[in-house]
Amino acid sequence: MNLRIARQLNSRVWNILAGTLFTRTALFMSVPYLSIFLMSQKHIPLLPTSLILAVNPLAGVAFSWLGGALADKLPLRRILLYTPLVWGTVFILFYFAGGFWSFLVLNALNGLCYSLFEPASKKVLSAESLPEHRLLVFNLRYTAINVGCFAGPLLSLLFNMKMTLFPYVILGSMYILYGASTTLFFRNASSAANPPVHVPVKSVRSLQALSVIRKDYVYLLLVAGMSFSYFGYSQLNGTVSQYLSNTAMLADGTRLYSILLSANAIVILAAQFAVLRLISGWNPFNVVLLSNLLLGLSFLFFLFPAAYLPLLLFILVFSLGELLIGARFDALVDELSSAENKGLYFGCTEIVKLGTISGPLVGGGLLGRFGFQAAWPVFGLLAVITLTGSGLLLVARQKHLHTRNREKAGAAPETAADEAIRRLS
Repeated sequence: MNLRIARQLNSRVWNILAGTLFTRTALFMSVPYLSIFLMSQKHIPLLPTSLILAVNPLAGVAFSWLGGALADKLPLRRILLYTPLVWGTVFILFYFAGGFWSFLVLNALNGLCYSLFEPASKKVLSAESLPEHRLLVFNLRYTAINVGCFAGPLLSLLFNMKMTLFPYVILGSMYILYGASTTLFFRNASSAANPPVHVPVKSVRSLQALSVIRKDYVYLLLVAGMSFSYFGYSQLNGTVSQYLSNTAMLADGTRLYSILLSANAIVILAAQFAVLRLISGWNPFNVVLLSNLLLGLSFLFFLFPAAYLPLLLFILVFSLGELLIGARFDALVDELSSAENKGLYFGCTEIVKLGTISGPLVGGGLLGRFGFQAAWPVFGLLAVITLTGSGLLLVARQKHLHTRNREKAGAAPETAADEAIRRLS
């Protein structure tokens, strides 16, 4: 990263990025092992455990519009202070929870806090950075998430924390400290170049704001297309792990899956900024379109005889597709949205997690239908479903190009959505 640009990023941006790094590290020390703990230590059966895990993303999707609307109405400094304090308390209470209903309620509150905090933090990153730096800033956030994803499980293994919920106490404490740090970094949150984040933008009614999104067909097509990308992305932790650990065609499938996970993190961390430089001049719709194509086509490597080389090629192509999502999606949403509705746009992008929720269900259903030895129908159908998103993203890109051509011909934009697209030209 260019040091000159790094010096131009203010302390509030670095506070968000550092907080993301530490909280995501603690998150990946704890959350991936929740299902193991619930079944082995609390003796909660598989179906209730699955419901506990599923209620988190469901709550996040259900309340995504609320989090976005509040980010546009309330002072961002207050959201960044109070939400982590409540969120941290929720995580600490996991340690004291005893049964199904307490874990279900706490994980639903976890999803609610996520839906409130994420749009506000992304809006701050947008407001507190110069337009020419925003792509880099969102990529730094993505880097912090991936470092946490890589370091968290290693720390959990190092300190042997898989059979206890004490990491949730650490996680909760990190969020409380993160929230408290905003009182220092956002105390005088104003600068000549950027609007102060403690002053709310012009208030808008939630229903009116939602009507803006309802008419923004490019944004709706983008979110719908990206839902299929997230459908494909979710297969790595679901269908792929189940297939490799159960197929008779591999003697050490579980060990190979661990290698693939490590390779996934290494590829993303090693290639991220080189890819960022490569795509910096591309049409952003082409980037997210390519990401969907790579994710979908990566599953075709399972159609080859099961061996190390095809599977390593799978994780390489898959990781590049995942990387392109992280490198461009948030920045594209930032460019599509106006200042007064930016929080709502960021919040409603959580709808893409419908793909994350449905992905493991569909993948598991296909494995149940065709078996663990039939890679062709399972991964062939997963590839087709994922690639459906490319059609939606292609339509969004074509509408963008059509709007640009009309403007070159001197025609006025037809809608506010078209006007937003023009800024991407």
